[in-house]
Amino acid sequence: MEIRESTIDDNRKLQKLQAKCPQGVTQNVSTVNTPDFFARVKIYEDYKVFVATEKNHIIGSSACAVHNAVVNGKITKIGYGFQAFVDPKSRGQGVAGALHRVRENYMRDRDAVLGYTLVLEGNTASMNYIEREGFKKYRTLIMSSILVNKSTDIASELEITTITQQDLTDVAELINSTWKGYELYEPMTAESLDRLISRTPVYSYNDIFVLKEGKRIMACLGYWDWSRVMRITVKALSLKVRVMSILIDIVRLIRPIPRGPKVGDISKHIVLTPIGFRDIDHLTILLKFINNLALSKKIQQIYCVCEPSHPLLDSFKNFIHIDSGIHIFVKPFQENVVLADQPVFVNGFDL
Repeated sequence: MEIRESTIDDNRKLQKLQAKCPQGVTQNVSTVNTPDFFARVKIYEDYKVFVATEKNHIIGSSACAVHNAVVNGKITKIGYGFQAFVDPKSRGQGVAGALHRVRENYMRDRDAVLGYTLVLEGNTASMNYIEREGFKKYRTLIMSSILVNKSTDIASELEITTITQQDLTDVAELINSTWKGYELYEPMTAESLDRLISRTPVYSYNDIFVLKEGKRIMACLGYWDWSRVMRITVKALSLKVRVMSILIDIVRLIRPIPRGPKVGDISKHIVLTPIGFRDIDHLTILLKFINNLALSKKIQQIYCVCEPSHPLLDSFKNFIHIDSGIHIFVKPFQENVVLADQPVFVNGFDL
């Protein structure tokens, strides 16, 4: 077995292998990055995708990214490991572990003081594996999903516009103020926000909205359309989700609500990012606006992730939504690196 850095020529082979590796427990889905396998990683400035090969055939892949973030009150480099999958025929042969060690070494070489990864609740196999690699569960956040099914009344006299370059400084300051004191948050500047917008595939100034009272920005909210970079197909549902879907279908006979997921569905999701607000009521206005926009684009679900006690979840009370736990696993790469006992931030792009 050989492990190497991926190249653009691996695009189609990685897509085919990814399609063979459905993921998830409560809702088992096939996720295939398309039309460009590498679009998922291009949201990061410093990233690598590795592949494991055997007789010139790709049998596994794993990705990582390194970025600045707050650790115990100080800005430093951290590493994020994600998008790992192994050909079902090659599992149990040490492929995942070998890929993990290569990506971990890359993050260490880039001076990351720690690595983190995200695991959905119920995914016991992934949790057991990542713990064997030295990671420990640090925190459980809420991944909330709005089921888009009807238009909402915005009822606000404040102005909603797409962000402009002239807004970048004020928006960056608002986002920083919203997440001040959160571990793993990467402070923004006008320049870094502009670079993020420019490098992220199928993402532009037209996908970020601001709420203004006169010239003052009261809230900002953007979204990234997963369905334009990833095909998500439902492969299987747990008993819990099947029962939930049946109950939803019964309720739908009485009043209009979204139907439950079905095997074979191709999901259309968006994830909220960036997020900043002065008052939760201001953010709710923008959330209603994006819900209406999603409805017009036939988007089925709107995702976000935050602490269970974060006021962001209050804005979701206006909608039908499903909440799931998502665990953050962390491994220090240097001695005496400890995360503070503070709320933690996870960027929606990491999902």
